[in-house]
Amino acid sequence: MAIALIIFALTYVLIAARRLSLLRIGRPAGALVGAVAMVVFGVLTPAEAYAFVDLRTIVLLFSMMVISGYLQEAGFFGVLGRATLRGAATPERLLGSVVWVAGIASAFLMNDTVCLMLTPIVAALTVTLGLEPLPFLLALATSANIGSAATLAGNPQNMLIGTASLIPYRDYLAVMGPVALLCLAANHGLLHLVFRKGLRRRKGTGDDLAPKVIRRGLMIRSMTALLGVVAAWMLGADLAFAALAGAAFLILSTRVSPRRVFERLDWSLLVFFAALFVVVGGVEKAGAVAVLRDYLPAGTKMSGLAGFSFLSVLGSNLFSNVPFVLVAGKWVSGMPEARLHWYLLALTSTFAGNLTLVGSMANLIVAQLSRDVHVMGFREYTRYGILITAVTTVLGVAYLVAVFAW
Repeated sequence: MAIALIIFALTYVLIAARRLSLLRIGRPAGALVGAVAMVVFGVLTPAEAYAFVDLRTIVLLFSMMVISGYLQEAGFFGVLGRATLRGAATPERLLGSVVWVAGIASAFLMNDTVCLMLTPIVAALTVTLGLEPLPFLLALATSANIGSAATLAGNPQNMLIGTASLIPYRDYLAVMGPVALLCLAANHGLLHLVFRKGLRRRKGTGDDLAPKVIRRGLMIRSMTALLGVVAAWMLGADLAFAALAGAAFLILSTRVSPRRVFERLDWSLLVFFAALFVVVGGVEKAGAVAVLRDYLPAGTKMSGLAGFSFLSVLGSNLFSNVPFVLVAGKWVSGMPEARLHWYLLALTSTFAGNLTLVGSMANLIVAQLSRDVHVMGFREYTRYGILITAVTTVLGVAYLVAVFAW
């Protein structure tokens, strides 16, 4: 157990080192080193290491990236950007459009993908229209995180929860969809309240912002695949296999070379997941997870739920939400009212991503891709991040407690 915990701790140092500018090998490589160490130092055998990798989560993540890649090839995100602009006659309406478009899109296409595709459009839009970029960039990042909580395919940590908890997609959406909409509305209101003095009138039309080249045939097939996958999920199909079937349909039915799409996939994220499964598996086999469970806040009383929620927000920021959910998932399955705690874990680990600039990969994507129009500082982001995280977490936890009490 001591060896497993030492490797676990060193792995998380390597994962966090990139964020702390100490060691720049990257999170996937840091997790890979930890996975290898679990085998080299005898915590796991190679066969056990392979067995701990959850292929369902890897397949689900891969398949959704493929579907998003075909949508990108079709020009879907450009159309989405133009639709956002078309419905925004004033800066206030534009701010609202960014909130709701980013939030709803992230529920079905993953928050990281939505931010990757929409950040250049939103950044260019603010320049063309003579607007202060910060409110709109914050709207994009925070709303993408909030909206992704609505479904089991909205972000990587929810995919982990979906495969571990076996909660049906339909049931999860019925519970978490309304709370995501509620918190998107809260984000819209807070952004308008905090930045209302900085919203200036538009200076241009913005007609040239989004790509006008649309591959209609590919667009129809890609949307058909996405809607078909969601429909299959609603009917109770296996999350990973339904998504893989949708990806296979696109590969076979379009003239776009799969190589073009595969070259854009975030393969390092798949490596990161696979390696973390092994690291956490080593800790679990050594018995450390079972020992730590006794010290966790638990129970269905308000103090236990509040303690668990606080721990989730804190842990998701200290260790990043995906690694934290991997470990916490081992605890949740044995808790009283396990399903309530699964929902709490999904909500708090996702909303925790809004706390700081490094709390979510979506935040970093927005900051990196918009740096030519606005350099978003850590403190600048965190001033709003603390507010929106506190408000949405309290709202979300209260909502879930009320739903399960009723």
